[in-house]
Amino acid sequence: MLTIDPQQLRDDIATLAQFVEPETPGTTRRAFTDSYRAGRTWLRDRMQSAGLTVMRDASANLIGRRAGTTTAPPVLIGSHTDTVMGGGRYDGVIGVLGAIAVARALRDAGIQLRHPLEVVDFLAEESTPLGSLFGSTAMAQGFSAEFLARDVPGWGVVADAIAGMGGEPSQLLRPLRRPGEIAAYLELHIEQGPVLEAAQVPIGAVTGIVGIRRADIVCTGRPDHAGTASMAVRHDALATVADIIRATEQAALTRPGTVATVGSLHVAPNQTNVVPGQVRFSVEMRSLHWPEVLAMWDEIVAAVHAAGAQRGVAVQIGAYEDSAPVQFPLWMRRVVTQACGHFTHHVVELPSGAGHDGSMIGLIAPAAMIFVRTKDGRSHCPEEFAAHDDIVAGVNALLQAVLAIDARIEE
Repeated sequence: MLTIDPQQLRDDIATLAQFVEPETPGTTRRAFTDSYRAGRTWLRDRMQSAGLTVMRDASANLIGRRAGTTTAPPVLIGSHTDTVMGGGRYDGVIGVLGAIAVARALRDAGIQLRHPLEVVDFLAEESTPLGSLFGSTAMAQGFSAEFLARDVPGWGVVADAIAGMGGEPSQLLRPLRRPGEIAAYLELHIEQGPVLEAAQVPIGAVTGIVGIRRADIVCTGRPDHAGTASMAVRHDALATVADIIRATEQAALTRPGTVATVGSLHVAPNQTNVVPGQVRFSVEMRSLHWPEVLAMWDEIVAAVHAAGAQRGVAVQIGAYEDSAPVQFPLWMRRVVTQACGHFTHHVVELPSGAGHDGSMIGLIAPAAMIFVRTKDGRSHCPEEFAAHDDIVAGVNALLQAVLAIDARIEE
């Protein structure tokens, strides 16, 4: 059975981890920064050394291509190499470097697929003030003119940021790829959760990606002196939010398989001796089953209005952003499950609770993912860790899945 070079993969992961922002915690390589650009310059060389012809598309996705024996659409594999602030060295990275390892193994074995093979490093998957899932969204959906013209303080205009990475923003008003232009998409990624570790297996097959609804809410009460305003006369915005947070938690607890989070709060005037007058906060809900997300949202909206009315606090619910759940095609899941079965005694199937580029590409092409066990389920932190043997198992499963898909799909 054909396998990848595990030592070269280890070396590549260690080398890319050196391209980080100075004086920042963990592995910090945020999109659009100098460290991100430098890492991609090195990554371009690694793609070329694996026999790939490298280009950037209009969204500045870095793509390495190996020709097939037919004119069939390409099999696309990859992920992202940007990180969150204070992140780890494996999130996204193993999907890109693993894809390069697959291309290298095919070249070294003298195997040319029927389909072209494309290895992609998607631009800016992680959340930034400019947005997230840049490269995969551009590929599958495109952007509005209004979005491209957004001017974000400290980050600049979205279109200029993309152009600065080598993209062509004027071409992004339409999708870069149409349905049928990608034969299949495969993404290897760390799990970022505890399921595989609990099951004592190195890798697993992903069934789909959860849907997400996010919204910002503002509660406006009245700032008062914290010593002289009695409890009975207060219009405390933060106390109102505390009621809403409890209701948000309860909405998820009563629905198995769902999660809900209040993750960002901005309190004004944010002083020790002043009753909080205004709080702006975020609410996020996730589930693989979209009706559950909608039911949670209705319950949370009702709780927001009830809490505001009870405490005499005005509430304003902002426009929400939705990312619909993606259920991977059954035949792709079977291919991945069979590929994983070569490298684990038991194949665990599980949904992804985190968003991925695969959620966007899955809108225009058959998609699937392979997860790699993550120590203690930790991610987006310096403690993020995946054992190298587990990563190698995942990349080898990716290789076998590519071979199986290439043999299965007719031109």
